[in-house]
Amino acid sequence: MNGGLVVLPIVARSNREALARLEEAAAEPADLHELRLDLLEEEPAAELLVRASSRPVIATCRSRSQGGGFPGGAAERLDLLRRAGRAGAAFVDAEEDVSGGLPRGDGAVVIASWHDFSGTPGNLPDRVRELEDAPGDWIKFAVTARRPEDNLAVFDALSRCSKPAIAIAMGEMGLPSRILGPAHGSRATFGSLSRGLESAPGQPTARELAELYRVKSLTRDSAVYGLIGDPVAQSSGHIYHNRAFAMAGLDAVYIPFLCLDAKAFLREVPAAVNLRGLSVTMPHKLAALEAAEQCSDNARLAGAANTLRRRAGGGWSADNTDFAAVVEAVGGKAAALGLSLSGAPALVLGGGGAARGVGAALAKLGCRVAAAGRDGAKTAALAQAMGWDSVPWAETGRGGWRVVANATPVGMVPEIEATPFPAAGWRPGMIAFDAVHNPRLTRFLREAKAAGAEPLDGFDMFIRQARGQFKLWTGREMPPASFGPGRAGGEAKEG
Repeated sequence: MNGGLVVLPIVARSNREALARLEEAAAEPADLHELRLDLLEEEPAAELLVRASSRPVIATCRSRSQGGGFPGGAAERLDLLRRAGRAGAAFVDAEEDVSGGLPRGDGAVVIASWHDFSGTPGNLPDRVRELEDAPGDWIKFAVTARRPEDNLAVFDALSRCSKPAIAIAMGEMGLPSRILGPAHGSRATFGSLSRGLESAPGQPTARELAELYRVKSLTRDSAVYGLIGDPVAQSSGHIYHNRAFAMAGLDAVYIPFLCLDAKAFLREVPAAVNLRGLSVTMPHKLAALEAAEQCSDNARLAGAANTLRRRAGGGWSADNTDFAAVVEAVGGKAAALGLSLSGAPALVLGGGGAARGVGAALAKLGCRVAAAGRDGAKTAALAQAMGWDSVPWAETGRGGWRVVANATPVGMVPEIEATPFPAAGWRPGMIAFDAVHNPRLTRFLREAKAAGAEPLDGFDMFIRQARGQFKLWTGREMPPASFGPGRAGGEAKEG
């Protein structure tokens, strides 16, 4: 089974709604439809729904104790699953307490399943062996990832299975298991019909799995790239880098890794998943630089890294493609306006790794840099380390700045009406640069433009830094069409 199956769960409250969902799902790139009979709020028309599907069906009726919605007992669940099997379901997904009551052999394939919504148990291989002892042709186990390393525990348990297995780590931190699971032996992965119709936490759409991440073509030899940060949900780097890999014909995938501890991630994850390179966003840019055995001049000047590349002999090489992107974007805007930045006062808002990179780039352009942040002590320490001035957060609007750069997440989706700079501080002739690019026109930029300042959104910087990363990782130019519109698209903040 090449790359496993993409399963699209049908999530609906009524039989009529489920039929409508099945009609929509016919156009989606899925191999199987899962009928979540337990989520219906009326008596499930199991036979009707099975026969209405344009794909082979997995019939599921999960108890509330296993994270499902069925209020009845084991006998009622068993009856529904038997009816679905007789109607032609290819698989029936049953918990251990009822899997033994389902017919085996010529009927539907019986999947014995178990879910843990609290975490990933340390004895996962033992628990999976117990599941294999339950009556069933296949097994399915789903745990909840509390750290990126929990995905590796799932892959390890998969490698020990003697029966065909489906394995998933749920939650945002479990996304890598949904993408790389089939390459590590999982017979299937699950993707929703659309946002808001997920059947479990952390589920991408079936179209994203099939077309953006290309899960069916991935193997354990595929090169893995990604983003580490907290948060990563608003990132759009996975859209553009995965498009670029496909257009360039590369056997590679880019995955957002929600990561709280960069050191632990870099110690445990890379070798297990063939990780070749990383984008790095808040709050890990300083940790990324510290973890690298080599670093570029740009990373050294910025005092932070937004890019890591695996070295041929092991270890990491660090770079900062934000640095060059800011120099080009802000420098180009100033030149177009006929403004000199030599000695010009510039304010950087923020006290983290992004602020380091942006401020260092402005200094490279000749600006006299000052920093301000809500955490005054942290920002003062940054300013001292970089040789900048520091400004109290309450006084940012009084400086007579030529350039004001937002290097914080303030104004990013979903809090699009927030701004880190007072509207009264803007004047004609100023340049307002915002590293946030979702939305492209933030309140920060709207207020600057209304006052006669020149707005410069973060999307141009994002494109430039992403192209720099792609070139560092692959040695190739990023295909320009990678940034065009697409069904799996959307714009958000990148690091």
